[in-house]
Amino acid sequence: MRTVSLGLAALVFLAGCDGANPFAPDQSVTLDVSKIAAPTTVANGSPITVVLTVTLGACLSFDRIQVNRDASGAYVTVWGRDGAKGRTGVACPAILILEPHSYQFDPPFANSFAIQVDRGRLPPLQATVQVQ
Repeated sequence: MRTVSLGLAALVFLAGCDGANPFAPDQSVTLDVSKIAAPTTVANGSPITVVLTVTLGACLSFDRIQVNRDASGAYVTVWGRDGAKGRTGVACPAILILEPHSYQFDPPFANSFAIQVDRGRLPPLQATVQVQ
């Protein structure tokens, strides 16, 4: 009976992991953003759409854009996965892909809106949009 209970407990635990292996290495990484394209000015009440050029390739893939913001600005981090992280014997192709990803900031904004993009070990990229 105890074996059945342990087996059921393990099954319930693994089902709660959304099919992911809880013992697999965390492959999350901050991706490099080579360029940020943002308008220099927008009308008051209009959204701001930026395009981030994300560097992918090898074993890197895009996952999501995380944003922390207030009325005067935003701090952006682009997350991805590194398929080789935490594994041995994984061969990654030597390719480089620059992939654009858009993000829209909705009002309200202060008179200017500063966007800072985290690039891991590299200095952040910055853009400022004037709101008129």
